[in-house]
Amino acid sequence: MSGEDFLDIPKTDETQQSTPEEMYFSRSKNEWLHVSDMSDMHVRRAFKRLLRMIRLGTLIELSDDKSTFTKAEIINEVNSISSHCDKIKKAIEES
Repeated sequence: MSGEDFLDIPKTDETQQSTPEEMYFSRSKNEWLHVSDMSDMHVRRAFKRLLRMIRLGTLIELSDDKSTFTKAEIINEVNSISSHCDKIKKAIEES
């Protein structure tokens, strides 16, 4: 019996859908990394760091970003995050 046969999750479930590749900025390497290439331990550390940054309101400044992303691409990503937050707020208000 394979692992997929053992799980009783329908393929139509949201958790079973493919997701876009996400990037994470590593301050120690000073570069953007694919999250899927990171070890589980590093993903957990990064997640904890991001949660702490969100709680303290200290997300990375544009001037700290040495990536090849343009300002317009970063603004687009911020708008996407804001839109996602609005959807979460609406879902909470409706429940």
